[in-house]
Amino acid sequence: MVGLGAGLLLEAVTRWRLPWPAWVGHAVGWPLVAAGLALAAWAVRAAGPVRMEQPDRLVREGPYALARNPMYLAWTLVYLGLTFVLRVVWPLVLLPAVLVRVQVEVVREERALAERFAGEYGGYRASVRRWL
Repeated sequence: MVGLGAGLLLEAVTRWRLPWPAWVGHAVGWPLVAAGLALAAWAVRAAGPVRMEQPDRLVREGPYALARNPMYLAWTLVYLGLTFVLRVVWPLVLLPAVLVRVQVEVVREERALAERFAGEYGGYRASVRRWL
């Protein structure tokens, strides 16, 4: 979300709008926002009482059975949706850098999970894709 905030700040300084009418941005953006929020809620519900900073078990239920990183995917959908709803270009320009940062964080988290859960995580990693 830092990338979105930075993009909106840049928009406030130097206006750069997407070229289509507002209704197009709303028609594309709101479904992305809704999908992202629904996915985030599903992921939080599936994780339940597990402390994600210091997990005591792997979460393999709900969206975690389909993708190893549903929360990052959810926030990316919200990011894109809000960009389209607001019809601003700057967050789209910053998106590649945001995705690189997310990838770095995902790799770091996966290393920590592999250390913490050893063979169990290896099996999970082999059977569930990182994104989709």
